[in-house]
Parts: sequence; C-alpha cells; structure tokens
Amino acid sequence: MMPGSPKIDHALDHCATHAAGEGISLSEALDHTGPNAFCFGAFLLAVPFVQPVPLGPLTMVCGATFIALGWQMATGQSRPRLPKQAGELRIQGRFWLAMIGFSRRLLAFCRPFTRERLQDWVSGPGGQRRVGWLILTGGALLAIPVANLPLNNLLPALMIIFACLGWLERDGLMILVSLAWGALTIVYFTVLALALVFFGRQIFTWLGWA
Repeated sequence: MMPGSPKIDHALDHCATHAAGEGISLSEALDHTGPNAFCFGAFLLAVPFVQPVPLGPLTMVCGATFIALGWQMATGQSRPRLPKQAGELRIQGRFWLAMIGFSRRLLAFCRPFTRERLQDWVSGPGGQRRVGWLILTGGALLAIPVANLPLNNLLPALMIIFACLGWLERDGLMILVSLAWGALTIVYFTVLALALVFFGRQIFTWLGWA
C-alpha cells in the first residue's frame, strides 16, 4: 500500500463534486481512493474537529471509526471496513463542502513543509502498523468522554491528521509531529483530571462533606 498525494487531491475533488449534488457515503468515498483509503478517511473525518466547538454525537461516531480504521491498518488489512453508522455517513451539503475546502487548504498549507524524508517510518508493513496505531490511539483519545472544553477534540484530531500526512506525503517527520500531539493530548487530559479531582475535593470541603 503506497502513498500517493495526487490521488488524495483527486479524491477530494470527487467528494466535493458529489457533496454539491446527490451526496456520497463515506464507504463509497473510501472505495474511490484505493490504497490510501485508511488515511484519506481518517484525514477527512479529523478535519471537522480542527476548531473549538464540540461536535456532539459525531465525536463518538468518528472516534469509533478512527479506532476501526487504525486497527485494520495496523493489522495489515488491504481495505477498510467501517462500522455501519460511519460507512453510511452522507457527505453532502454545505458542512461537508466547507470541510473538503478546509482539507484542501490544510494540505496546501502543509505541503511547503513536507517532503519525502525518514521514509523508513512510513514505508512497508512497519510504517503501515506505525501509522495505524497512531490513528487508533488518536481515535481513542478523541472518544474519551470529558467536559466540553476547546482542546478535547482538537489535540487528538491533530495527532490523527499528522499521522495521515506522514503516510500520504511519505514524510516520516510528520510521524514525530503526530507523536508530539499525542503526548500533549495525554498531558492535557492528565492536568484536566488532576484539576477536577482538586476542585472536587475543595467543593466537598466547602460543603462540609469531607
């Protein structure tokens, strides 16, 4: 399974054409991308989370999809099999047109900084496993049910996006960037958990329950 950025651009164009008309299911969109389907699907689904507004039920659907895509990629499967609810997700209307447009701009922004390097990190079965586990881990972090704070979805989404960029652009350095976002996510959640425990104890003390 070899990366190929031009195919991703073509797949985004294909999705945009259908989203402006009758729409296309996520499964159909992935079928159109061939060997890049795992990372194209994960990249496209991660883009809506690059903003501060929580997306409610979509978070859990996408989290489960990232886990499924990551696991299948890490275990060497040749094509993705999505959970039914995710596979039937309809790419249609202004929301998805905006997300596809943002995906194009994000790729255009990143490409001056990406190039083929450290390819051992993103080549062969080892590279496929590495990227798959990063997508899976990002999906698990995204699905953690915590308070609706701005960075809850953003940080894991960036972890997934840079893992996908590493594979799609054949740039092993992006894998290290993805790992950095994952580490930052874990630190953020740990600090948040400690803060909740601390303030929870303070409230109990103030109420005289402790």
